Amino acid sequence: MRRVVTVLAALGFAAACSKPATAVPPPANAPAQTQPQSQAQSQQPSGLTIDGEHFTRRLVIDHQQGNMPVAAFMAPEKWTDRSEVTWNYRNMSSPVRLQTAVENPANAEALYTYPALAMFWLRPNLGYFKPGQSEGGLIFGSPAAPAPTLLGFIQQTRRGMADLKVVGWKDLPGLAAALSIPPAQNQHGVGIKVAYTLNGKPVEEEFYAVSYLINIPYDGPQGRTWQDNWGLIYIHSFRAPAGTLDKRRPVFAAIARSVKNNPGWQQRYAAINAYLAQQFDLQMQAGYDRIAAAGRLSAAISANNDAMIAAIDSRLIASGGGGGVVKGGRPPSASFDDYIRGVETTNDPFYGTSEHASTEQYHWTDGYGSYRNTNDPTANPNNTENGSWTLLQGIR
Repeated sequence: MRRVVTVLAALGFAAACSKPATAVPPPANAPAQTQPQSQAQSQQPSGLTIDGEHFTRRLVIDHQQGNMPVAAFMAPEKWTDRSEVTWNYRNMSSPVRLQTAVENPANAEALYTYPALAMFWLRPNLGYFKPGQSEGGLIFGSPAAPAPTLLGFIQQTRRGMADLKVVGWKDLPGLAAALSIPPAQNQHGVGIKVAYTLNGKPVEEEFYAVSYLINIPYDGPQGRTWQDNWGLIYIHSFRAPAGTLDKRRPVFAAIARSVKNNPGWQQRYAAINAYLAQQFDLQMQAGYDRIAAAGRLSAAISANNDAMIAAIDSRLIASGGGGGVVKGGRPPSASFDDYIRGVETTNDPFYGTSEHASTEQYHWTDGYGSYRNTNDPTANPNNTENGSWTLLQGIR
């Protein structure tokens, strides 16, 4: 989201704020409908096995940004995955929506992630907007408590499911930290468990989210006004046949914890946000009113989409990729590339660096191009082989 909510900037209620970032995976009312990725493209062995499920690596692809990977994650080998990354450049406050579906074809087991629920409210309400109206990617509505907000989302998302009922709910104060969300004021984790009938069989599903509420003051000719930015981020759910969800929780948790974001895509996301903010400000400075500015910007972007992407590409290239350099002189995208290929890059006295399968944790070298790889922390080739063996250190 840009530094100010564009609806307020257009109305003259300037204010500075930033909303908590939405992740990745991080994903709507139903599983995404994009084409599943091919086995060769998405499934790479990981070596992880939990509750009899062998995991493989999958990719979330942004087709609108040149088929760029957004993130990678692991899922049971026999499960299917679908993802959808949708850009709408008219929504300057929230231009992209991400969602994924990971499903077990053998039964009702599934993990879903959903786009953020991004809302805003004005105090006093001056009558510019109606509840439910969308402006710049945000929905106008009065702030509500976390649990009722998530329940409303569930009722909308699972609308039409037979026998839908709430089993229970709980506060989760540690959820934001567990999801590595940067701490912010008024964050609140919440979880709700529901049950319903799917294809004639009873299922149970747990929904999780982190709520946020940001109060933005503005002092102007009309006195002090406030904009409340609020909603839910990192919305996701685990589903299983009734009575089995607790047993299978380690499988779902492993999928959720395995997500690794692509620094290159995050950089592009930031660049597009900055571009949209800049272009909107130019329209405003030219003296157009809110509706005209938004309309002209939308028309310009629609007509010049390729030119916009080319301009952003040029900026990123000129800045050297933008993400800086990490330990060992590697760009941030290198560790993401390692992850999706299932390798670990190490500092190596023989080659400078060398790659080894990430299915094994410990990598030894004799300095002459010979290697020993193992998962045994007590194994030391110095005790059993000739030569001087050194344990290689991974480059993060």
